[in-house]
Amino acid sequence: MGEHIGGFVTVPTISIAMIVKNEEAVLERCLASFAAHVDEIVIVDTGSTDATKDIARRYTNRIFDFAWCDDFSAARQYAFDRARSLWVAWVDADDVMTGAEHLRNDLALAGEDVGSIHWRYVYGRDAWGNTTLEYWRERCVRTKGGYRWSGRVHETLTSSQPGHKLESQHVSLEHRPKPELAERKQGRNLRIIEQECRAAGDSVSPRLLFYLGNEYSDAGDYDAAIDAYQRYLKVGFWDDELYLAHLRLAGLYRARDRFDTAIDIALAALKLHPDWPHAYFDLARSYYFRQDWAKVIHWTDLGRQMAAPTTAHFMNPLDWLYHWMICYTNALYRTGRLTEAYTWTKQALELCPGDLQHTHNLAFFSKAIDERLLASLQDPA
Repeated sequence: MGEHIGGFVTVPTISIAMIVKNEEAVLERCLASFAAHVDEIVIVDTGSTDATKDIARRYTNRIFDFAWCDDFSAARQYAFDRARSLWVAWVDADDVMTGAEHLRNDLALAGEDVGSIHWRYVYGRDAWGNTTLEYWRERCVRTKGGYRWSGRVHETLTSSQPGHKLESQHVSLEHRPKPELAERKQGRNLRIIEQECRAAGDSVSPRLLFYLGNEYSDAGDYDAAIDAYQRYLKVGFWDDELYLAHLRLAGLYRARDRFDTAIDIALAALKLHPDWPHAYFDLARSYYFRQDWAKVIHWTDLGRQMAAPTTAHFMNPLDWLYHWMICYTNALYRTGRLTEAYTWTKQALELCPGDLQHTHNLAFFSKAIDERLLASLQDPA
């Protein structure tokens, strides 16, 4: 790798560093998405027993073994330490890169004060192709920029040196996992986070508590999730994450039919970011279950006026584009605003054409409109 100029070998411009294990089903798709546009690919294998290494050898001879120790940061740092380029980026085997042909131009535009380049990461899509989770993440950093990995799971990359970030509008990654591995990874992540929390004791970090709450919630252990989020709220300091933790907690209490508590928590979130839409829609959802249709409409109409949030935290765009629509349309119907309920239901089905609730409602509202029209025609003048 690298070019020969005047008898010397130039230092490669960009390396991709990866950690892998039993990724034969997705690795080639990943590597093919960027291999022609990078100078070096470093692959660290943590114990594959399938054809992962054979596939990797088609793209690189920089393959190393690492004994897995339940620590993603240790494995990623091992990979980063073997990168020989001026820049190093990290990609997972179940990711696919878009816009790799723009990598070198992005690096050329990065001034000396730029330490990291952030890429948009689409982590999930629904059956209709809508993004369900996305965020911006530091994906490409200077190898001499003082960056180190920390955190055994949900690891982060931080630098001991000052440096600005550059957001690339051309390069992005999309997570395309093997569905059968999702449950296994969830259990693994929860186990590692629990171990890390126990080891940290009273000094456990807010970030770790937030992820602990997420993992418990995803696993259906709502008692443990509530406890973790409440602990987080006592020590958290990033308003964006505090906002999301409030709303996750509100959702858990709503699932327990504790609507007053959920409303109070959502109002606390609203104070943190009154210009974000989520809390308004969350309040509407709580009032929906209390069958207070006027307040459902009131809070939804306020939320619809808010712009999409700007944040580095992960977000689900459907939270402000779609999820509120079922409560809103039903509330409109309940208050006699039948035509509006029908119109908004059509808009919902443009986003998610096969949604069963909206499909049912569209037929129901359409029939109700026809019956109302027929009744009006039959009324005596």
